[in-house]
Amino acid sequence: MHNRRSVFRDNPDPNDPEFFEKIMGVIQALAADGVHLELVSDEASQLTHLHQITWQSVDEELQTELSIVRDLHDEVCYATIKSKQSWISKRARELFNTQIDCYTINELIELCSRRFFDARLLICLGLLGRKPDAEMIRTIGAALDHDLPRARYCAARAAAITQWPAFVPDLEMMLKMETDPSAREMAEHALEVCEKKT
Repeated sequence: MHNRRSVFRDNPDPNDPEFFEKIMGVIQALAADGVHLELVSDEASQLTHLHQITWQSVDEELQTELSIVRDLHDEVCYATIKSKQSWISKRARELFNTQIDCYTINELIELCSRRFFDARLLICLGLLGRKPDAEMIRTIGAALDHDLPRARYCAARAAAITQWPAFVPDLEMMLKMETDPSAREMAEHALEVCEKKT
């Protein structure tokens, strides 16, 4: 399966009619390309702090699923496109990036390399990682040793999302020193998922 994401700037609310209209614009453009999607679920969970809306391809052979996920805990909203065919996930990401204001990897690396930055941008960066990338690894790895616990938590969350084994040494180092309970818990989880991929 080919999996791609688009991360929306400013954490939009899928219940906002203007934003939802843009999402529907992407779905209609995909339909014009022959990928017809139908709404299968719209769920908000207090337990996971997620609001997720999911569409699936009407044609089962296409094996395509598009989800809009709003993480209410970490204040991040993104689209995930999974498809058996690479061109569909590429096209969907292209449509999201042209119709909705989305982050780019280079922009996030630049923002997260500043002395003061919004820590949740690290999570946005992690969500965009598909294959291990040296600049992304350096940026997230450096933030695992940040002065602020919130930044360390977000960096560990980003490492967990990517599941890249390259983060294992930095996570092990972080856990030797970490005193913040939520950052520690996230680092333990990140280490577990990254080690599984080695």
